[in-house]
Amino acid sequence: MKADELFSGPGEMAARMRGKDWAATPLGPVEGWPVSLRTLVRTLLHSRHPMVLMWGPRLTQLYNDAFVPSFGRGKHPEALGKTADEVWPEVWPIVGQQLEDVMREGRPSWSEDQLVPIFRNGRIENVYWTYSYSPAFDDAGNIHGILAICSETTSRVLGEQALQRSQERLRRVVEASGAGTWELDVRHGQMQVDERMAWLFGLPEPGMFTLEQVLRCVHPDEREALREAIAATLAGRAQGRYVMEHRVVEVPGHRVRWIEARGQVTFDAEGRALQFVGAALDISDRKRAEAEVLRARQEFQSFLIQAPLGIAILSGPHHVYTFANAPFMSMLFSGRPVEDLLNKTVRQALPELEGQGYYEILDGVYLTGQSFHGAKQRASMVQADGTTREMFINFTYQAKRDPEGRIDGILVLIYEVTDQVNEQREFEQLAENLRAAILSRDVFLGIASHELNTPLTTLKLQSQMSQRLFEGQGLPGFTPERLKRMIDGTLAQVDRLGRLVNDMLDVSRISSGRLSMTLDVVDFSALTAEVLERFGPQLEAAGCTLEQDIEPRIVARLDTTRIEQVLTNLLLNALKYAPGKPLHVKVERRQDQVHFSLRDEGPGIPPEHHERIFVRFERATSANEASGLGLGLYIAKQLIQAHGGTLGVDSTPGHGATFHFELPLD
Repeated sequence: MKADELFSGPGEMAARMRGKDWAATPLGPVEGWPVSLRTLVRTLLHSRHPMVLMWGPRLTQLYNDAFVPSFGRGKHPEALGKTADEVWPEVWPIVGQQLEDVMREGRPSWSEDQLVPIFRNGRIENVYWTYSYSPAFDDAGNIHGILAICSETTSRVLGEQALQRSQERLRRVVEASGAGTWELDVRHGQMQVDERMAWLFGLPEPGMFTLEQVLRCVHPDEREALREAIAATLAGRAQGRYVMEHRVVEVPGHRVRWIEARGQVTFDAEGRALQFVGAALDISDRKRAEAEVLRARQEFQSFLIQAPLGIAILSGPHHVYTFANAPFMSMLFSGRPVEDLLNKTVRQALPELEGQGYYEILDGVYLTGQSFHGAKQRASMVQADGTTREMFINFTYQAKRDPEGRIDGILVLIYEVTDQVNEQREFEQLAENLRAAILSRDVFLGIASHELNTPLTTLKLQSQMSQRLFEGQGLPGFTPERLKRMIDGTLAQVDRLGRLVNDMLDVSRISSGRLSMTLDVVDFSALTAEVLERFGPQLEAAGCTLEQDIEPRIVARLDTTRIEQVLTNLLLNALKYAPGKPLHVKVERRQDQVHFSLRDEGPGIPPEHHERIFVRFERATSANEASGLGLGLYIAKQLIQAHGGTLGVDSTPGHGATFHFELPLD
């Protein structure tokens, strides 16, 4: 019989057996297998019960689809065609002797819910099995293998163990709680009570009693209410859940005892009560403690009313105001009556706290029991006149517990610290201003020392060169052309020094409010043309062409020197950042203002720097890319503002920059 015929069928293991190279296993080619082996294999493959066949002296394994899930991850499909001791080394100490008995003596075995730990899913797992090992016979009737028929019972065994543990825990809990248990036979009105229940109700002994016998032990004032509650529960009230507190009169001495009874009714499909079971607990101590707590609470509230701090008490998970003293109301609400809060939840009484985080903090304290201490927290509170006041408060939310230690509310302690916070802010602002001033000073000194040293160094070098030339050639060495270059260079550096010094003086005057202005009626158009004409040599040296569009005879009242200074700063700025690029100047009248604009075709300025470049010591580029103190645009803006005008820039990177200002006309 060929493999395709022997291993026929749609299952996974049939397919794997058809594809297996059996000649490479101890069983050899399929064509040489005995009839008995073939019969067992066909039986195994067509069974839905987990089965494993171990054949030959080395117990080579074959198994069906039903057994595959028991492998987990790690053994299947490699286990097919391998010997049992190769596949199951971890279980050999447990089952090895059983297998040997079957092979040697033909003694079958049966094990039920046997713990046999196996390696699967990457670890040793505790697995329970119900299994049998039976001898498998060859064609001559000799024992030549073992047929294992097994079922994994791990889930059931573990479930039963868990149930046993749960039942035992429940028994111990009931015993430890001191509760008495009872069961009411709804149909016959008979109640089975345990020993503790009998003692609680003053019954002579545990056993079976009529419901009326038990109810006669209840305090007369509550007996009828209890009877009605039982009837309502049996009728389906609250899904058959029963909770009552009542008194029991114990016959000897007629001592009153408080009982808390809880029960649950089971209903059939038609909604008829079948079973009513429950427990009863002696709560006399709790009731006495509650009375004592009530007295203590009254004394405590009397104390809180007289306390100098703002104090409030919130009850329950919804934080209902049950108390708020006068300082609490005065401090937070400036005269609102306490009736605005009492018997309302915090969310109802103070809707303005929504989004300020206080609701969430209260919920957290009630849930966890952990106190919360807030320091200098901002709060917006509605006052007696309906206005909202911003304030800062220090507060504590402390969980409040009942005599059994359960959280039943929150104690709020509060006092306002708005004045202290404002004073601290002023101090911090002063400190920040001081730090900024020191930083600005240090930055300025660093830039100024560098910028002032540059022309001084140039002048020194020119002087040293002139000295060496004079010592080497005397006066003949100073040709007119050389002498002119030396003088021009010296004047340029002196001009640069003068501008730096004047910029520093102007900043000092602006900062101290001593910037003086001499206003005259001036032809702004002519003034602009004159400044541009003076810049002709510098424009030519920088390789910049100039396009002018100046509307004539625009007259304004201004300080000629200061406006020249503004124009000069803007032109120098353009030459510095856009050398070799065309410049475009436009002057025009716009209603009651004169508008000036200077557009270059340089690299442009990112939008985030448009405001920054007009700040002291700020530049559009680093000190390594361009010289200067970073004061030119700052001074220009201050001078324009002193004239009642505005100065700004329009620019995007890669499209140049346009600096423009407006001045009021005369």
